[in-house]
Amino acid sequence: MRNARQKPDFAKTPSGGGFTLMELLIAIGISGMITVLVYGSFARTFDTREFVLQGQERFHTVRVALERMSREISMTFVYDCRELDTPTGERRHKTIFKVEREGKVDRMVFSSFSHLRLFKDANESDQNVLSYYSEGDPEDSSITNLVRREKTRIDGEPEEGGETLVLCPDIESLHFKLWDEEKEDWVEEWDCSQIERLNRLPNLVRITLTVIDEYKEEASFTTTTRIFTNKPLFNWMKPSQ
Repeated sequence: MRNARQKPDFAKTPSGGGFTLMELLIAIGISGMITVLVYGSFARTFDTREFVLQGQERFHTVRVALERMSREISMTFVYDCRELDTPTGERRHKTIFKVEREGKVDRMVFSSFSHLRLFKDANESDQNVLSYYSEGDPEDSSITNLVRREKTRIDGEPEEGGETLVLCPDIESLHFKLWDEEKEDWVEEWDCSQIERLNRLPNLVRITLTVIDEYKEEASFTTTTRIFTNKPLFNWMKPSQ
């Protein structure tokens, strides 16, 4: 008696579609190669984008530092660079403008009208004493930072105290050149308390800030600012009696 249900013959190859194991392995290999190529292309794109953004951020920091120094230096003033007694016997603290060469980073200390009062009714004026100088990074001694120090009150120690902040991190050098109107030439140092330039300020200050760029090469940025009040203020102001 014939069985109504016929068993399938597994020895025969089906005539329908499908993949063999070899075809499947080849397809997986090709897909993997395409994925690697696409990922590599995107990875290089993201690396390039990060490289460009770091360079832009670096140059933006330098430009902001130069703009701030230029603005503050332009508001430099001196009343009298000598520390003299007033007619009433009280001590009058001297104002200052001094630039010194100190290796790769010059040191500059000056009196300015650039202070911004951030709090209402603060016992402060627009006068301050500013310093620009170099300082080693606390986390990496191989890095030199450009530091700005501000004192909101003029006293007998203009080069001491005040609040500090890093104006530009990781610089290579900072140099100032000062236009001496009498010599009609650029000079590298200045001290308004010395006889040669007593109570005189330069007409122009040229600032050159050098950093290491994203290509590990030196990049220098230069700007020139004018000092608007380059004569001592006692020429126009009557001393207290």
